[in-house]
Amino acid sequence: MNSSDSFFYLVNENINISGYIGVKTKILSQASVFAKHFPRVLIAYYANGIAYLCDMEIVIEKKLALSRVECFAVFLNWMSIYQCKWVYIRCLIPASRIYIDFLKKMHEKGVKAVLEYPTYPYEGEIQDEAVLREDRFYRDEIKKYISLVTVYSLVPNIYGINAHVLQNGVRVEDNPVRSIKKKSNKIIMLAVANFYFHHGYERVLEGMRNYYQNKHEYEIYFDMIGEGSERRYYEYLVKKYSLQKYVSFLGIQSGGSLDNYYNRADIGVAPLGLHKCNTVYSAPIKTREYCVRGIPFIYGYSDIGFTGDEPFVIRISNDSVPLDMDVVIALYERTVGRVDLVHDMRKLAEEKFTWDVLLRQVIGYLK
Repeated sequence: MNSSDSFFYLVNENINISGYIGVKTKILSQASVFAKHFPRVLIAYYANGIAYLCDMEIVIEKKLALSRVECFAVFLNWMSIYQCKWVYIRCLIPASRIYIDFLKKMHEKGVKAVLEYPTYPYEGEIQDEAVLREDRFYRDEIKKYISLVTVYSLVPNIYGINAHVLQNGVRVEDNPVRSIKKKSNKIIMLAVANFYFHHGYERVLEGMRNYYQNKHEYEIYFDMIGEGSERRYYEYLVKKYSLQKYVSFLGIQSGGSLDNYYNRADIGVAPLGLHKCNTVYSAPIKTREYCVRGIPFIYGYSDIGFTGDEPFVIRISNDSVPLDMDVVIALYERTVGRVDLVHDMRKLAEEKFTWDVLLRQVIGYLK
């Protein structure tokens, strides 16, 4: 391994927009692990007609690229200049002729590459039928140039390419353990997300409506942190169901402010609407963050990292049925004040959900 060789992490999206904070954190976390094993790791991404090359968060090159063709040409030129030998590619979908030509030229340079599918199957996320037709036409050609993909679903291969099943990982040092709370008659649920349709938080709001229509022992609240296309819909439901007292839209939070909301939460809520995109198995980052911080949580799909029988989780159905608040209460009553459970969750995250552990096989393949 030559010390002047480099490793490129390619991204097909603008990692600096506010709604992509979680994605950017993930990319930087993965890159920091790759940097422990390769001479130099550079991140290349494309945004608003400009191609960027970064040494982690520091921009070292940028160049005007008014089309995807020009962007790929810039990437290939940088690969030559910086003697790129390895590439990890995130989310270069949908497939197209331009994309296949890029993979071919990269392959001809002798670059060894791994392609990550953050979502699979992804067809439900492509609304343009013409784009989807193009993807279906070209995606079978990817296997000519890529021999390994990573994916967050339990599949042995994708389009004839061997698949390594990943889970979303966490940086333990970035996620402090939550404060231990005493039992009370107030339960606070927490969701931290970009509020896309597949999060399915209308199930929570509908469940809260049902709960407050009857006599109740607990006051149940829902803190919603983040922005996204579904926020207006959720706000509409809150008003429709007269839940303004119990649901708070807190916008994007980070740092100590976010830690404070984690500390006050009793129950985390992971995605509940993956049935909308025909997804059965998943490994979202949020469940790992809840786990490493010691926050019990509820999810509505088959999680690759959890069986659903752990004492700190409850798995509900992967459909549109409202979340029964009795489920929330049951999880709260069996976990509140449990210092031992918080310790066990933290230990599990350290053993299973750090990027150093999760990327071990990918690094072995590339080296």
